[in-house]
Amino acid sequence: MLFSATKLLLGAACLLFGAAQAQDDCGEGPWQDVSYTGGDGGGRFCATKWKAGVVVTGVEVWADKGSVRAVQFYYSDGTNSQQWGKVDGDKHARLDWDPAVDGISQIKTWGNGRAQYLGRVFIRTKKGAELDVGKDTSGQDTFETNVASGIMLGAFGSCGDRIDNMGFLFLKSKIEKITIDDVVFSETPEMLNARMEGLETVILDYADHTNANTAATETFTFGKTDTKSTTKSFSNTATNSFGWSTATELSGKILDLGASSTTTLKYDYSKATTEESSTTNTVMLTYSVATVLAPGQRTFCRATAMSGTYKGDYTSTVNIWLEDGTTFGFEQEGTMEQVNWSKASSVCQDNDFPPEKRAVKFIS
Repeated sequence: MLFSATKLLLGAACLLFGAAQAQDDCGEGPWQDVSYTGGDGGGRFCATKWKAGVVVTGVEVWADKGSVRAVQFYYSDGTNSQQWGKVDGDKHARLDWDPAVDGISQIKTWGNGRAQYLGRVFIRTKKGAELDVGKDTSGQDTFETNVASGIMLGAFGSCGDRIDNMGFLFLKSKIEKITIDDVVFSETPEMLNARMEGLETVILDYADHTNANTAATETFTFGKTDTKSTTKSFSNTATNSFGWSTATELSGKILDLGASSTTTLKYDYSKATTEESSTTNTVMLTYSVATVLAPGQRTFCRATAMSGTYKGDYTSTVNIWLEDGTTFGFEQEGTMEQVNWSKASSVCQDNDFPPEKRAVKFIS
């Protein structure tokens, strides 16, 4: 009976749902069919930051002719795990991928053939990049990891001077939607309006015209159409880390710089519930004023519009909804950037306008 149990552990994939697992963040999460490959020795390690909305974006492996010696993981927030095991051996490789556009399509693992250690690791991304590090496993059983969504949330295992065993944690289902809830900006509209943050009145055009006709009146028309760009973007690491590019639902105190349908811009809270992560549009600033001038009469005309530029931080709860009905969330900060323009206005008068800069701050 001892022989058959040992045989089962010769590189076997053993289900891992034990008491020790619940002691760290690898215990319970949005994954399923969790397994590991290798023996049962060593001290436990857990490499994951899923509770902060951070995913794995890279794996580095060291090995010799007997087994995998050490592993290290890299995360979407730019950090990395410690190195588990002992960095040694003549076999080494590192694989990195961008979860915004790539993911994992296959993972295969092997034991060392003696029920002791992890023998070899093979990882392939959806775009075809590969990592293959470890001993010669000819004739040994191969164990496939269920990569599910292809989004790697972490890894776990045991190690000493070698990797005794290791398994991977994958988001168990494809994402149905991502919502950003309880949005609270660090500054209120009242605070921003009080100090006119990023608000300027911009001179679009200027004219100094005299009716040169000595006997007849003239109708002078001052006007044209100017094209400006408006942008608005919400950035947080979660949408990129989980490969989400579709419109995101937002709720809470969502700051907005508007309204472009009037000649005045000001900060307010938006009523929008769905936002693209980044939008760019153009607005047509049209102005026109006609002035009847007597012979020899002079007029001064000017067109203006308000522009607003804002960049600010917010806190939120990011909720991820999976196709299998599971939902999980985490706190995360983000940044909103916006450039907007008001409608244009124009005026003509008998006296010249006072000297001033091309752009002056708006005073309400």
